[in-house]
Amino acid sequence: MMAMVKSINDANFGGRPYVTCYTCHRGSQRPKVIPSLAAQYGEPPTDDPDEIEVLPGARQTVTPDQILDKYIEALGGAQALAKLTSVTAKGTYEGFDSDFARVPVDVYAKAPNLRATVVHMAGGDATSTYDGREGWLGAPATLAPVPLMPLVGADLGGARLDAQLFFPGQIKQLLTNWRADFPATTIEDQPVQVVQGSMPDGTRVKLYFDKASGLLVRQTRYATTAVGTIPLHIAYADYRVLPGIDVKIPFSWQVTWVNGQFTIGVASVQPNAAIDAARFAKPAPPR
Repeated sequence: MMAMVKSINDANFGGRPYVTCYTCHRGSQRPKVIPSLAAQYGEPPTDDPDEIEVLPGARQTVTPDQILDKYIEALGGAQALAKLTSVTAKGTYEGFDSDFARVPVDVYAKAPNLRATVVHMAGGDATSTYDGREGWLGAPATLAPVPLMPLVGADLGGARLDAQLFFPGQIKQLLTNWRADFPATTIEDQPVQVVQGSMPDGTRVKLYFDKASGLLVRQTRYATTAVGTIPLHIAYADYRVLPGIDVKIPFSWQVTWVNGQFTIGVASVQPNAAIDAARFAKPAPPR
């Protein structure tokens, strides 16, 4: 099917990915072959905020700096954020791979860009790490086709960005080509302001900030693949002030992509704790 999609785009659209798996499947295992009159004459679905794009000739009413500065202040301010050097957290994980059972999870993050997550599955630990340059996913054979997989391309860039966003005081330096001239949109009926930037490899990233509070509620990044542009988004919620330090972080985040979804909920967190550098190293292949 990948060859079919490529052939269609090569023959009709100059190789541009205008036709993708989603064109026909729309989230279903089998392509729809009979038009749905109920869908055609029913209430149109609301626009997906992940699909919002800049309109030609749109006027920018607020700058990226203004939105990002409001976010930094909403978290506690630049001075407070600069004092946050590490985070260790315990909580629960539930997703496709845990059959939506809640299992324990440990999260480790160290400034400026180190991060590790260990999910204690019933069949063994599933680990993701980023050491500042490289990243890996490790999982038992019952959960993954290979026991240890290096991250490459947009996945590696995404791991770096996720690690950096634990310490967002330097958020303006994390991406380039910032723009904020997007039309008005909402997430769960709440108005948001959209800012877009680019990773070093050119991958686009959109950040959605609650218009009232200034807090980040979603990150969406778009990977270019052989079957078209693939989005991944992370929803952030339940912001709380860290104990002993006047900084807010989300205590819940949900990661959604085309073939999976998981949610992490934090139960306890310790800021500025010492973390062994080995936590972020390449994990040993699970048995």
